[in-house]
Amino acid sequence: MSLAVHACRSLCSWHRTPAQLDGLPLLACRGCGSQWIRSEAWTPIDHTGRIPDDVRAELRQR
Repeated sequence: MSLAVHACRSLCSWHRTPAQLDGLPLLACRGCGSQWIRSEAWTPIDHTGRIPDDVRAELRQR
C-alpha cells in the first residue's frame, strides 16, 4: 500500500487513524485526504500553518 498525497487546502486537519502502514500509525488529513507516517521526509501542517499535535507526537518517536 502506498500513501495518498494531495495538494494542501484550507480544510487540512491532520489526525491519527486506526490504521497502520509498515507497522507505524497512519495519520490522515480530513480536508484533502493525504496520508502520512513518521518515516516520511515531509511534515504535515494544518490549515493554519501549524504542525498538529498528533503529528508532533509521532515526530517525537523518530
